[in-house]
Amino acid sequence: MLSPDVIKRAALLREKLEYHNHRYYVLDDPEITDAEYDVLFRELVALEEVHPELDDPNSPTRRVGGKPADGFVPYEHAMRMYSLDNAMNLEEWFAFTDRVSKGIGNDDVAYWADPKMDGLALEVIYEKGRFVRAATRGDGRIGEDVTHNLRTVLNLPLTLQGSTIPDLLEVRGEVVISNKDFAALNQRQAEAGGKIFANPRNAAAGSIRQLDPKVAASRPIRFMAYGIGVVEWAASLSSWMTQKEIMQGLKGLGFAVPPEAKLCKSKQEVAEYFTFLMESRATLPFEIDGVVAKVNNLEMQRGLGFTSRAPRWALALKFPAQQVRTKLNSIRIQVGRTGVLTPVAELEPVQLAGVVVSSATLHNKGYIEERDFRLGDTVLIQRAGDVIPQVLSVDMDKRLDNAEPFSFPKQCPVCHSEARVDGEAVRCTNDVCPAKTVQRIIHFVSKAGLDMDGVGKKWVQRLAEDAVLVSPADLFSLKKTDLLKYERMGDKSANKFIAAVEKAKAKAPLWRLIAGLGIRHVGEQTARTLANNFDNLEAIGLVTRDQLQELEDVGPIVAESLFEFFQSDEARQLCERFRQAEFWPTGGSALAQRAEGLSLSGKVFIFTGSLPNMTRDQAQALVEEQGGSAVKSISKKVDYVVAGEKSGSKVAKAEKLGLEIIDFAAFMELIQSLKPKSKPRSLLDF
Repeated sequence: MLSPDVIKRAALLREKLEYHNHRYYVLDDPEITDAEYDVLFRELVALEEVHPELDDPNSPTRRVGGKPADGFVPYEHAMRMYSLDNAMNLEEWFAFTDRVSKGIGNDDVAYWADPKMDGLALEVIYEKGRFVRAATRGDGRIGEDVTHNLRTVLNLPLTLQGSTIPDLLEVRGEVVISNKDFAALNQRQAEAGGKIFANPRNAAAGSIRQLDPKVAASRPIRFMAYGIGVVEWAASLSSWMTQKEIMQGLKGLGFAVPPEAKLCKSKQEVAEYFTFLMESRATLPFEIDGVVAKVNNLEMQRGLGFTSRAPRWALALKFPAQQVRTKLNSIRIQVGRTGVLTPVAELEPVQLAGVVVSSATLHNKGYIEERDFRLGDTVLIQRAGDVIPQVLSVDMDKRLDNAEPFSFPKQCPVCHSEARVDGEAVRCTNDVCPAKTVQRIIHFVSKAGLDMDGVGKKWVQRLAEDAVLVSPADLFSLKKTDLLKYERMGDKSANKFIAAVEKAKAKAPLWRLIAGLGIRHVGEQTARTLANNFDNLEAIGLVTRDQLQELEDVGPIVAESLFEFFQSDEARQLCERFRQAEFWPTGGSALAQRAEGLSLSGKVFIFTGSLPNMTRDQAQALVEEQGGSAVKSISKKVDYVVAGEKSGSKVAKAEKLGLEIIDFAAFMELIQSLKPKSKPRSLLDF
């Protein structure tokens, strides 16, 4: 039996540690030194080791992470987590407020405005004031249970503070990493030879989607609350009436909330707040990409309601792309798998939208000539959608007197063969250019090809440079001993490499092989069309250009490209080597025969918007597993339109055609309700 003194001491230590966590991580106002904190922490650890009966999942000692989870378990939200509609400028904001005023019959509307934190949306759940569950937003209805990782987030209260605590509370918020912590994290990663993260959002999201909680515990993650889901109060307590009361209430319960949030008494005040934050965003401790404005009165919110995808009482006002000036040091030419010479700007490194940018594409020869980029120029760059770096223009006032126009090379920089203009592109004319070979094999193993997860791009490049890989077919004759000759290739990495190749060999469908060949003008959809109509690669090589054009999605340019490829010696040799390696996927009649009698045989799907927890390829694979097919273009032939987040214009077109539109949750219910004729493959197979 535990003595009352031990129980009391453990409870006191836990209370003190959580108090000091809140002072340090939420209020940024510590009362004790790190050394004093460590003394308390070690005492609690020792108590729990000696007395296992003290075990408590919400103990501060669990912040360092427990055992890895077996996998992510789906979690159904009690109240749907909607996404937000966007306004790209103030004109769209005022149009939104006009709709709000019309909807409630009142022009006098106050708004609660938050900085739009750029992180991963989550819901954390408390029962009787204790943290019990955390889940990602997912598709809004079903997310992933990430409780094991959220316990490690040091500013998240494991027990709510204060005397007025709901019986049940679902708190919505963003998992983020501060700019300062992000810089320190990347420095540690670089010193340890680890992965360098592109931006704080990717680092935060990637940390939460780890099975091992020790990974999340090692990262400087923070939870910032912005709202609630379901809340249940005891009969004697009154509920919150406004968004402001919600945010003040959450802060009082121990949650961190977005900095600079405020109540705006009018739509014009929101516009002024938006302009203020846009101008001062660089000084904020966290990355933000806009402002979220919500009708403050909760009764008005309920009256306005929701569309199928978003609340009618809230809007995200997005900042325009950030721009900055820097120096163009040089222009490097890359050679792609089809021989295209792509110019890349090498820039003086500059901070832009939370990322250090040192290079950006210049697209093609014409783009350089049209804008007259010269070495040494001061150029304006931006991240489109705060993601893709672009070089926009030259500051002519700062151009050097001796700056000369850039001369686009007339020879391939790798093999020095002639480079010819082909439309807007310039291409290397050497079919066996080493750069083409490397890029073709990289494409072959990528997600756009056979999706060999485990065959790294850098290793493909290294093996190709050493002539170990000269053709995609060489992958199937590689042995583990071939890989272990390399100094940095360990046993685990070699096993993963070989396993990925063997998995593709056993399971890759014909369309992936066709797509992986990198034939000009042939993408995923055309590859699927070919796989549905031909039994194997050899069968494609036996038809004429005219016969190819009879297929849907195949025009004269694509037909010519396919015909030339399959008539080439390269294609014949590849087919022979694939046969010898016993890698010979089948399609056509064999595919149709396998589909007959399956639950979705003859059904056509189209996916639009982003899908939670899986890629479109994985969703398509689930459909094909049951005999159905997926297309890219809306038509009357489509049976189901699966609408994810930010679905865009395809949903509107589908509505006009009277097609059946379902969300991702309904799609998964449909798939799970079908009784498979054979054992279904895991999503990991795709």
